Amino acid sequence: MAGIIPPEIVEQVRHASDIVDVIGGYVPLKKSGAKFKALSPFNKEKTPSFFVDPLKQIFKCFSSGHGGDVFKFLMLMENMTFPEAVRRLAQRAGIVIPETGGGRHDPEARGRREELLALNAAVAAWWQKLLHSDPAAEPARAYLKSRDFPSALADEFGLGYAPDGWDVTLKWAQKNGYSMPALEAGKLVATSSDSGRTYDFFRGRLMIPIHNDAGEVVAFSGRLLDPEAKAQKYMNSGETPVFIKSKILFGLNKTKRAIIEAGSAVLCEGQIDLMRCWQHGIRNVVAPQGTAFTEPHARILKRLAQEVVICFDADNAGQEAAQRAIDLLLKEDLQVRIARIPKGEDPDSLLRKQPVAVFEAILREAKDYTRHLLDTACEQEDITSPRGRGAVAARMAQVIARIPNAVQREGFLLDVARRLQVPRSVLEEEVRKAEAQIRRGELQQRDQRIAAGTREGEGEPGTTESEAQEPIRADMLVEALLSLLLTGPEIIPQVSRRLDPAWVEGLGGAEMLLRLFDAHAHDAFESATQFLDESDDRTKDYLAGLLFHPTPVPTETTPEAYADQLVRNFEKRWKQQRLQLLNLAVKSNELSVEERMKYLMEIQAIRRQFPDLEP
Repeated sequence: MAGIIPPEIVEQVRHASDIVDVIGGYVPLKKSGAKFKALSPFNKEKTPSFFVDPLKQIFKCFSSGHGGDVFKFLMLMENMTFPEAVRRLAQRAGIVIPETGGGRHDPEARGRREELLALNAAVAAWWQKLLHSDPAAEPARAYLKSRDFPSALADEFGLGYAPDGWDVTLKWAQKNGYSMPALEAGKLVATSSDSGRTYDFFRGRLMIPIHNDAGEVVAFSGRLLDPEAKAQKYMNSGETPVFIKSKILFGLNKTKRAIIEAGSAVLCEGQIDLMRCWQHGIRNVVAPQGTAFTEPHARILKRLAQEVVICFDADNAGQEAAQRAIDLLLKEDLQVRIARIPKGEDPDSLLRKQPVAVFEAILREAKDYTRHLLDTACEQEDITSPRGRGAVAARMAQVIARIPNAVQREGFLLDVARRLQVPRSVLEEEVRKAEAQIRRGELQQRDQRIAAGTREGEGEPGTTESEAQEPIRADMLVEALLSLLLTGPEIIPQVSRRLDPAWVEGLGGAEMLLRLFDAHAHDAFESATQFLDESDDRTKDYLAGLLFHPTPVPTETTPEAYADQLVRNFEKRWKQQRLQLLNLAVKSNELSVEERMKYLMEIQAIRRQFPDLEP
């Protein structure tokens, strides 16, 4: 296990990590008065409900309920634990976290994630060195030269060379203190099922390191150099504790800022395509990594951009992949355009043969996906024949049925009807059939997921973590007082002396109020932000919203006077309930004379204090 991070280091990392800079790397923030706002990165929405306060260094998402500090945001966005979030931000800020117990590569002193990341980084750096200096790496250097791939670009993306030996990388890693369990977990070695011998997974290949969007090396892709070899052209790392293919977009660590600034992402098929675009100054580019484009990929792009330009190869495989990507991107309500690459070309080859202005024009003139699909279908079918028109109508009905925006849907339906010269009613009937087919498919998938979940013992379908933990619903008076004290902590002693804990017992949010009093009494309260930081996740969500929208102090009074009024309201409400209980008690026949007199005296005292209370 990794050592405990000292509290002073946590605070150092917090102060070095401006929340606006960190969150701005995930979502495009816009200035809104003294704060920043954006569309929620957690929910689909059209009106911004996500806010960041640079003064308090907190965020609040009013659509999802999430809120908190910079660590909480990273934990939510990257599915990290608190220590992982601290380490990620420490690395970003260049802060060294001292580890307790053990040496540099001692697996007992480092968590599995940290050791894997350290191993990947070290291997990537060694392979990069070999690409430059090892005579055996000449085929890799020759390959790059044949592709007009400059050495500066190779260095910028950390390209390297994996030695063509049975266990050269394995021995190098062990010599440098990395364990066999780490090598196996990182999928850098494999074991022969025949001989039982362990060997290097990547051998004699040009190596492309894969980074997560924080810039950490999480995996590798190896390009075959010997064209005569009977092996697959590319080999990619298997999934590991730090690498899930469907959640990594190649190049995002470099291109994220450009995507946010442009509000648009160019989606390429391959790593070389992306690097070539980068070389020519086209920076808002990403590529799926070692797998088809997935739902998590689409969700990542939704956080960063409003539009995606798909720039896949012009061959059949590329166009089929583009169609799958379109469906996933539309589910995230992204605008989608299709760049038409000439047949036989891809972004890499086109940029090598033509001036960059040619490719930029292709991107600029990329058509809305609906027009592209219609053009492609009409090129593939003979729309002068009834059969051809019917085939195109059926294909376009599937497209129309998936368009989420009603205005766009209507416009495209009319375009298709005009292009095919068929009555609108005929096309609408095809769309209804397509909608029914889509619904059947979705129901089938849902039933399969439910059945799979039941078999795996995952509990009742539809139950989510958010349902299991309801948000805090504070009493209105408690919320008003909490807000007043967090924004004006100098009033806390005045209120804590006057407020009897019995007056708030059982009220929503009362535990936060009493914890605030306790923290202040023990000199453990420094600020509202610190109080929020030390709360549990559910409380953080609530307090972040309260700090963003504090209850206003009435203009005709002062904070001190308003605090007194709130305390008096707590007392009055409690004594109203007490009065009702006392009246019921004195009407019963179970009290002694002494008890009855005592209760009557208490009733009189309450009425003198609050004469307007109900009997």
